[in-house]
Amino acid sequence: MDNSSAIRGFVVIVSAIALALWLGVSIVTNQSETLLYSAGGGMLLICAFLGRKIWLLLVFFSALSFPLMRGFGTSEVGQALFIGFSLVMFLMRRLPMKIKFGELECWMLLIAACVLQIYLRNPVGLNIFSAGSVGARPYFIVTLAFVTGTVLGNIIVPPGEIKWAMRLSIIGTFLGMFLTTVRMRGGGGEIAMDRRSKLEDAGSSGRIGFLGSLSYSISRIIASYISPLKALLHPFWMPVILATVAAAAGSGYRNNVAAVGLIYLIAIAYRGGFAAVFLSCITGAMGIGLLALVNLAVPLPPNVQRALSPFPGTWEARYVEAAEGSTDWRIEMWKEALFTDYWIHNKIFGDGLGFTRQEYELMQSLEDGGRGLETSGSGMSAQQEAMMITGGYHSGPVQCVRIIGYAGLAVTLMAMIRFAVHAHRLILRCRGTEWYPLALYTGIPVISLPFMYTFVFGDFTRDVSAIFFAYGMLSLLRKNLPLPAYVKPRREPYILQRQKPTQARAHRIPG
Repeated sequence: MDNSSAIRGFVVIVSAIALALWLGVSIVTNQSETLLYSAGGGMLLICAFLGRKIWLLLVFFSALSFPLMRGFGTSEVGQALFIGFSLVMFLMRRLPMKIKFGELECWMLLIAACVLQIYLRNPVGLNIFSAGSVGARPYFIVTLAFVTGTVLGNIIVPPGEIKWAMRLSIIGTFLGMFLTTVRMRGGGGEIAMDRRSKLEDAGSSGRIGFLGSLSYSISRIIASYISPLKALLHPFWMPVILATVAAAAGSGYRNNVAAVGLIYLIAIAYRGGFAAVFLSCITGAMGIGLLALVNLAVPLPPNVQRALSPFPGTWEARYVEAAEGSTDWRIEMWKEALFTDYWIHNKIFGDGLGFTRQEYELMQSLEDGGRGLETSGSGMSAQQEAMMITGGYHSGPVQCVRIIGYAGLAVTLMAMIRFAVHAHRLILRCRGTEWYPLALYTGIPVISLPFMYTFVFGDFTRDVSAIFFAYGMLSLLRKNLPLPAYVKPRREPYILQRQKPTQARAHRIPG
């Protein structure tokens, strides 16, 4: 054994003894703080052990998606660890990278420029510093996602490591659902409710958001491995698919039903073509009709009837009216935001992600039972006024206008569409290879994002961060997987040309 190995072993032994002594003393004096420090130290050791494979920890933590405190969760922790250790690896020249500027990078910079200009025009701070404008947390989350996506999309990794990406993502998804269930049963059912969600309209009673997240995650996994239409004929997969649909409906949210249905339709389109999509639509209509007949004999739960209210059926009028009232409640806010100058001052370039201290204090008074903005003349409820202050319009485009204006909305929608196109091309390149499930797992949410954001439900901070992360994953797969080049399919001519087209063209030349 050489001297360097002996010195390294001595340092490890001494450090372990010192750490054991510290834990022995601290666990008696302050258990919670000791556990926190121990978890942090253990995480740093794991990161050091992973080295340049730290991006796998990012994938795992992003799939875990477990809220921690003050609006931050494991996703942000994973991004911070990934950026920090990637920087260390880069400075040590142990992080191979291949930087390439193309269309996706251009859209990334355009979105970042839209966010940067609103911050420069309306700088915000933290409430603890008594800043004139508060709301810096969304800027931090978006910036963190931008840096994460940029680094992730330019690193070079062996294809063998990429095989672990989907495995860790699935493990993290189920572990996150398990932890959420445990925490809810332990009395933490409010972990997913922030100040904005507590101010929802009255029609939100009886809804279970956890079931929606469960159905979305499982349906995404199923759609990656097997055609949902064929799975309905499989004795194992059929109950699972029916369970995901039941969970989406049981959540009481119509957008969860739309998200799960869209995931299955996209997967069916790739695996069976548009004929399979047409057949699946007929099958879905028959299923809804069957539920309507069952509802006549045995009424379905209220949250299920509310989630299915957009479809024709025998649903009770009170639940249909509650759903329609919720829609009218939102449309009223949209009209007030877009057609007046009270809530959005600059509709071209936006007002930013934060809000003024006066608006913050007003929102606090609304939560305490105060009436609020009587001077607005809108006649809206206190819940609506508080949602208008925070920009929670339940509409991606309207919220986007409030944050980065119509100009930013155009950039965001075009970026989503182009990202969907590139995800589609990646899926086609992976068809017939071992990477096909991973491509579907990564690409289906990107393809569904423009529709969901525009017509169902969108949140600027969440969905823009998703765009940045999608860039990282799409670029990572394109640069590192051994795939054939994408070839744009050409439509066959309707009229076949003759064997000697040159002579035919010469015969038609006048003169």
